[in-house]
Amino acid sequence: MSEKENGGSSIPRHAPPKGARTQEQELLYDPNIPTPTHSELARTMVSKIGTGTLCTMSTEPDGYPYGSFVTFAILEGNPIFLISSLAEHTKNLTASSKSSLLVAEAGEGNPLALGRVTLIGDCSRLSDGEVDSARIEFLEKHESASFYVDFKDFHFYRLQVSSVRYIGGFGRMSWVDEQSWFEAESDPLSPFSNDIIEHMNEDHRDAMMICCQNLSKAKDASDAVMTGIDRYGFEMSAITSDGPRPIRLAFRNEATNSEEARSEIVSLVKDARKISET
Repeated sequence: MSEKENGGSSIPRHAPPKGARTQEQELLYDPNIPTPTHSELARTMVSKIGTGTLCTMSTEPDGYPYGSFVTFAILEGNPIFLISSLAEHTKNLTASSKSSLLVAEAGEGNPLALGRVTLIGDCSRLSDGEVDSARIEFLEKHESASFYVDFKDFHFYRLQVSSVRYIGGFGRMSWVDEQSWFEAESDPLSPFSNDIIEHMNEDHRDAMMICCQNLSKAKDASDAVMTGIDRYGFEMSAITSDGPRPIRLAFRNEATNSEEARSEIVSLVKDARKISET
């Protein structure tokens, strides 16, 4: 999810808290509320991004990792590529199928505070019977590839995921096992998240500040911006006496589209305002 402007300065979603030392700061919200798993976050990130770095085992010079920029799509949980037989990474894959794909978020601020996912497995050419479904999925993601999809030297490859490394920014990282990766789903709110965040930050900052003050421990919050939203709830950066602090609030019900998300946010704001009136 993108960074949003706050009085001319951007507030990254994953920035570490400022003020007192991070490890000494009390968490200002309930850590046990519903939150996407790392496998869900990884699937969501990969589904939104169509480019990455494909790493193969080089044949020349022999035995060194070789990284190349590629476009990809996800088919049944595995990344697929349309690559030329003339490409260096294709030659490498012919010698060894061992490979990985690094997918990284783009954004302002410290790049190490942004998310990235590394998919590890064996990458091989698809059989003739698998090409049609791969073609549909890939062209839906990369329409411009229709220019060369039928070239004789281009073929579809699939990286069969066996392990996943997820890094969501500072302090958010883990290995995701194969089963968790394939069972996870991309967040249904992902296509609407940027619009929701922009709308809330432009028109409803007061409502978010009230939520921070009354539904979390950020009682002295003087401002707040939404930094992320998913089916289970939303995240904010609250401006406190200790500097920007992360806040997460949970929805009563999962939200699968923008209208459901709006309803859940309105309910939370109403709860916060009722507390202000007591």
